[in-house]
Amino acid sequence: MLRFYLGRIPVGIHFSFLFILWIAYSFTNDLVDAAVAGVGILAGILLHEMGHALTARRFGAQDVRITLFALGGVTTYPPPAGLTPGRKFLIAAAGSALAITFGVPVLLAFRADVFAERTIELVAVGFWVATVFWGLLNWVPIRPLDGGQMLTSALQIFFPKKGASAAKVISVLFTAGAVYWLYQSGQEFAALYVAFIGFMGLRDDPEAPEARPERVEDRAETEQEGPLEFPL
Repeated sequence: MLRFYLGRIPVGIHFSFLFILWIAYSFTNDLVDAAVAGVGILAGILLHEMGHALTARRFGAQDVRITLFALGGVTTYPPPAGLTPGRKFLIAAAGSALAITFGVPVLLAFRADVFAERTIELVAVGFWVATVFWGLLNWVPIRPLDGGQMLTSALQIFFPKKGASAAKVISVLFTAGAVYWLYQSGQEFAALYVAFIGFMGLRDDPEAPEARPERVEDRAETEQEGPLEFPL
């Protein structure tokens, strides 16, 4: 595990994060190009997680930590006092919001052929894919993605006792629909991937007092309030 700090926030990168290189290689067919694009992906994922981490700290969370692994990252912290569903919603939404804010200008510059040098272009591609593309997908209402956590928190605002359970049902239905559509479209791997994410959401107990507000995937249940991320 590689460890370092971004400001006061400790970051850990698990060796399984190298799986990102395999994904990048499947598109570039060049190991060096994949590694260069991986730099942009790493920066984009870290930016996404910093959105969660900084917002959580703003609402009083202490010991906020970021961990990157296989297909994404997770922000964890002991739930602070006064962490309302509304604040949980904002924490879950903040990751993609911050990432997209920085990613859109890079995407526009890429489309305008601003990056003449190939190395910079590859980093830019990796960055906007991890910030814009994954940022938007991560708002899909499937637990434990950010969107699923946002849905849970939003429903808990209006239905404190049943909101989490209702969100779980909606997540299951949305997952089933997405898996069916992807499979019928011939995208078997994507269908399996979405099914895996949906299964992770089913493992959470939405009525448990320590249940997280958010996301993709990642797990010390009593300490994790940030969403799990599957950036690719």
